Amino acid sequence: MTKEELLQRANERCPYNKYNGITVTDIGEDNCVVEGELRPEAMNPWGMAHGGFVYSLCDVAAGVVVSRLNRRGVTLSGNMYYLRPSVGKSLRAEGRIIKDGKTVVLVETNVYNDEGVHTARGEFQIYIIDEE
Repeated sequence: MTKEELLQRANERCPYNKYNGITVTDIGEDNCVVEGELRPEAMNPWGMAHGGFVYSLCDVAAGVVVSRLNRRGVTLSGNMYYLRPSVGKSLRAEGRIIKDGKTVVLVETNVYNDEGVHTARGEFQIYIIDEE
């Protein structure tokens, strides 16, 4: 499958992502990039990205990079570190596989605003339910 086909499949697979303005923009062997538009619906009352939106970006990045291994998984656990307010027009979450285990894959995620400022970091354990 070409990179373009992988991106198309990743972006068509989950209506949740489209509904929330989340798009997979790059995908590699053990990493991926997910971008999210900071629409009014993604913001908290204080004018910054809602923590749940930031978490969703990271969760999607973790799931997509694991699917690149031709494995289907679900989030077993996720831990977020919100480093500073996520503000701007969009956010970029980068996911990278740290450990590809037999039943659990560990993925590191990092979030940056549209000025390149590191705003959040996450670690996700993805439980493998089967091979694709």
